[in-house]
Amino acid sequence: MTIYLALTVLAFRFGPWPWPVQQPGYLYLYLTAAIALFFTGAIGGAFASIPWRSPIASHREAATIKVAILLMVLSVLMLSEARTDSLLPPVSLQLSLANYNYDIFVARNFTRGWWTYFEYAFALLSPFFFLALTGAIQHCRQLGWPYRIAYIFACVTYLLIYTHIGVNRGLFQLSVLLPLTFGLCYAFSGLTSRRTIWILISSAVVGIALFLWIFVFFISFRDPASNVGHFTPLNLDAQRSGAIYAMLPPALYPGYETVTRYLGVGYYGLSLALAETDYGLGWGLTNSLLVLRKAKVLLGDSWYFHTLLPVIEKKYDWSLWSTWHSAFAWFISDFGVSGSLIVVLMIGVLYGLVWRNLLMTGSVVALALFYLLNTMVFYFPANNQLLQSADTFFGFLVLFLIFVAGFFQLNLIRTSPSATTVFDQPSKDRF
Repeated sequence: MTIYLALTVLAFRFGPWPWPVQQPGYLYLYLTAAIALFFTGAIGGAFASIPWRSPIASHREAATIKVAILLMVLSVLMLSEARTDSLLPPVSLQLSLANYNYDIFVARNFTRGWWTYFEYAFALLSPFFFLALTGAIQHCRQLGWPYRIAYIFACVTYLLIYTHIGVNRGLFQLSVLLPLTFGLCYAFSGLTSRRTIWILISSAVVGIALFLWIFVFFISFRDPASNVGHFTPLNLDAQRSGAIYAMLPPALYPGYETVTRYLGVGYYGLSLALAETDYGLGWGLTNSLLVLRKAKVLLGDSWYFHTLLPVIEKKYDWSLWSTWHSAFAWFISDFGVSGSLIVVLMIGVLYGLVWRNLLMTGSVVALALFYLLNTMVFYFPANNQLLQSADTFFGFLVLFLIFVAGFFQLNLIRTSPSATTVFDQPSKDRF
């Protein structure tokens, strides 16, 4: 993940977009420090020998996953009703319809209606959703065919919902993050065959290729200017020169420019955040759109307009709601530049702790939390994705608290016996 973050910075610096950064030295110093602190925290967490036991006993994990799968099916049906107005999402490949539905989805995010209660219900069931999403694969052989079919049905329904509303997150979660999470877990556990590892790696590569193809396809339809290398918000044109363009066929120029812009535009927003000094800190209330909306209801608008991102929007016309700032800018909005680096260090420590205990115990709680943390880190260049939506926010919060409870080993919590492997049986081919 550290390598990935470093590559996004290189794509921003040496990619085709001449971003008008005001203080490039300060920006790259900050990004270097942030990535180094994340890596340092992750290494520290991974080597911290703090006793931990899974709050879910190992012999009960399969039963827990079965219940979670049933609740996962219920949750995706409610999500479909909220976002597609149908219990089962329509199957459509019409881009014009997807973009129309996307506008409806965005509008609904800013208003309340009957769909709001279904969204809340989906958020409340999200811990079970993520337990089932990851745990069903881990315990596949212990599940009967009815549960396997229910799991596949839930995944397909979830994917169709996001396809219907023209949002790429569903495809990214299933085709990229899921095989990547298991690939990391299985590769470093040393308890599975090379064939399985290569299957997971191949699945991740194919998933990334499929995701990028569909993503670029949607963006080119939604933003026709991107096909000729133009970025409308900054009136910026890609510089089609250099080694990459010498190797790429012209047909792939828009795809390359779209991906590098996708990975880099948030760092431009970060550069604006680093250039500001006169703003009020949010102190935990402005690092997430979800939390920010609730805080505005309670505290009003006056405090909010003095925080970092609204100041940037007013000064540079870089919108809080429609453009990206990177997760680092959201952290700065809450705790300042120095405080944001401490937050990144703490995220790294948590990442390392979860990684260590996943390999040591194979707990489904650690696996689901590891999956969510991968989501957070992957979206670092764009936004604070993990805490932006109610489902990922609540799912992460609940699983995090359950994970933390494993360090206290309360008598009220049924703990699993000590384990030293990522699987409950040391089979050479569990996948």
